[in-house]
Amino acid sequence: MKRRWIAVLALSAAFALTAACGNSSGTAEEESTDTGIAAEYPDSSITKLGKYEGVEIAAVSTEVTDEEVQAQIDNLLASYPESVPIEDKTVVENGDIVNIDFVGKLDGEPFDGGSSNGEGFDLEIGSGSFIDGFEDGLIDKEVGTTFDLPLTFPDPYTPNPDLAGQDVVFEVTVNAIVEHVTPEWNDEFAKEYTGFDTAAAYEEDLRTSLQQQKEQQADSQRQYEAMQAVVADSEFECSEEELQSLRDSRTQEYETYASYYGMELDDFLLGAMQMSREDFDSEVEAWAEFQLKCTLAVDAIAKAENITVTEDEYQTGLQTLADDYGAESAEAFEEQYGRSTIENSLIYDKVVEFVTEQAVEV
Repeated sequence: MKRRWIAVLALSAAFALTAACGNSSGTAEEESTDTGIAAEYPDSSITKLGKYEGVEIAAVSTEVTDEEVQAQIDNLLASYPESVPIEDKTVVENGDIVNIDFVGKLDGEPFDGGSSNGEGFDLEIGSGSFIDGFEDGLIDKEVGTTFDLPLTFPDPYTPNPDLAGQDVVFEVTVNAIVEHVTPEWNDEFAKEYTGFDTAAAYEEDLRTSLQQQKEQQADSQRQYEAMQAVVADSEFECSEEELQSLRDSRTQEYETYASYYGMELDDFLLGAMQMSREDFDSEVEAWAEFQLKCTLAVDAIAKAENITVTEDEYQTGLQTLADDYGAESAEAFEEQYGRSTIENSLIYDKVVEFVTEQAVEV
């Protein structure tokens, strides 16, 4: 079954708060406390609230298998390959992995970030890891030789704008042509790279961590499926304008993510998420519809069951949200978002928990 990565987020406390805060302005004193969870969707409504007690959801296994533990260990080992010199290979060719030392100089002086610091650096020729000309400049060089490599940084050069378009010279030493070999999983490796004294101790901790991750994922999946069942059994009248507003805000959010990497959204989706723009738009459309309907259903259930938050629950929830968002204090967080917004977020979570706890796994 295709995992709906966007829709699941609609059930998190953080997302409920973010959605509620979309049109928020002013302080807690300026806001009404009787707005309702669905107040930001005035042109949409739920016309029939379906079954929400005892809905059926799929059972989710949280068992951690030996194969899953081993897969994590294999990934760790692959991250720290051993460099083994190829003794009978002395001339660099395209595709080789070479261990080099280098010092980059601008106007005769070393520049920050341009040196291997004498620690040796493994570089695959043809990988495009360095600026144009660097890797090609190593081809046909012999092991043990040191040479100057004059190059020009591209313009623009995002990692360090000060170097953009600058002529530099790299002093390069070819230490060896190597092959990467996966190291052995043992106590020595574990102690060096994991902080644990033995491989067994790391495996035990890893299994516990994986167990916690699975339980958290299972909780989210149960919540999503429980609310999905409620939505599927309910009837709604959804405003196209409000749906489009949700789609636009979600797309803009990911455009912002892409901008952090200096990328257009389409390129970001393909590179970071392995997703086409068409698939992304389809997921956003499904997310927007589910988010709107889920919010309307949650609001209706809260009213039907008279679900509210006590003052103690509010204060506890406020502090948790303030901590999660890195706020200076609970008071500052409340002032920024307003009491009604925070209350609605907490009620939202309480309703979802209410429905999920009564769900029946099949």
